[in-house]
Amino acid sequence: LMNRPRLAPFQAKGTSVTMTDSKDLSKGELIGILEVIEGARSSVTPDDIKEVIIKARELVSADRAICGIAKVRDGEVRDIVSVVNGNYPMEWLSSYLSGKLYFVDPVVKFHTRCSLTQFWSDIFRDSTDRQSRLAIDHAADFGLKYGLSSGIYVPESNNVSILAFAGDRDRYNSHHKKIMDIISLHINNALIKSTYEFQSPAAFPELDNKAFLR
Repeated sequence: LMNRPRLAPFQAKGTSVTMTDSKDLSKGELIGILEVIEGARSSVTPDDIKEVIIKARELVSADRAICGIAKVRDGEVRDIVSVVNGNYPMEWLSSYLSGKLYFVDPVVKFHTRCSLTQFWSDIFRDSTDRQSRLAIDHAADFGLKYGLSSGIYVPESNNVSILAFAGDRDRYNSHHKKIMDIISLHINNALIKSTYEFQSPAAFPELDNKAFLR
């Protein structure tokens, strides 16, 4: 837990980007980042968050975007609380949830221990067991071969909120990671607010008793 950024569930974050953050970022990227942060701050519904993550994926050169919340106990995933699907393939999401692949997904498992932004290539390199390979190969079948992800841990509810971007080519570098570091806390916090403060369970369509946005 030492590496987890800890936020209260409904903690608001400002829209400022510091001089250190802005170094090496283009004017267009700075404008895009501020638009994503402001969009996250004003998000109320899953549809609002979907719009934000679709826009955010362009900042990191990703094809696909998704975010979700997992219930964690004793360092292990126990259940999926909610998912907002930006544009991951619905067939992947359906089989992922019905097959409960989140129990063996190395990206999810990584963020139960460490919420720092990480490239999937680094996570996968250390995920050689058969169960992890099952989740990795399943994602690859849908073009989700490369990506980067980040998260925050909410100690009050023992939840981890994870934001992920993916695609079929390895486009991601330290510059994208820097952008992810700036936007991820805002988007994950917006998801937490939407799930727990603004929405009732009926606000999310369900599949296999798991909440997600179609």
